[in-house]
Amino acid sequence: MRLKVCGMRDSKNIVQLLALKPDYMGFIFYNKSPRDVQEVLDAELLNNFPKETEKVGVFVNADLEELKEKVGTYGLDYVQLHGDESVEYVAELFAVGIKVIKVFSIGEAFDFSGLDLYNPFVDFFLFDTKGKARGGNGEAFDWEILKSYNQKVPFFLSGGIDLDNVYALEGFGEMNIHAIDVNSKFELAPGLKDIERIEQLTSSLRACF
Repeated sequence: MRLKVCGMRDSKNIVQLLALKPDYMGFIFYNKSPRDVQEVLDAELLNNFPKETEKVGVFVNADLEELKEKVGTYGLDYVQLHGDESVEYVAELFAVGIKVIKVFSIGEAFDFSGLDLYNPFVDFFLFDTKGKARGGNGEAFDWEILKSYNQKVPFFLSGGIDLDNVYALEGFGEMNIHAIDVNSKFELAPGLKDIERIEQLTSSLRACF
């Protein structure tokens, strides 16, 4: 089971986390988020990341040209689209070779059939809990609903994953889960991660998966 740690901001904290070798690290480019990095992110640091940790830029209904500029400036490996981006929007990124993780917020009556049009243009989906904010709500949704997903595109699972419930993922081995995505449950403050707890999580993932 791969691990993505999202909402990183502080350079020292980023370096500390790199020592744990997470598979993905996420950076939020959205000015309404308390974890927005646009005024603080060190481009030189990101452009010298080790190859084993891929960089994900998180965007919400961003201007396409501004998004492409950020991909180049920070050497982003993926963009994670957390807004209402259309199939046409995603297809334009695909056309220029930008790898995409498209986010969908899951509620009780979510209809997965609407995802099929995105399939040719995305590398992964990310399923998060439907809440007041666009991510970082710290609440899990009922993972049983994922059994109605056709599993054609691998996905990141997000929303309220913690040391207490990560073991429950053992019961979903038939699903096409590529990675788990954690954020607020492993923070000391918005954008500042608790490295010790993330180390515990990585140990749990290695033991169980």
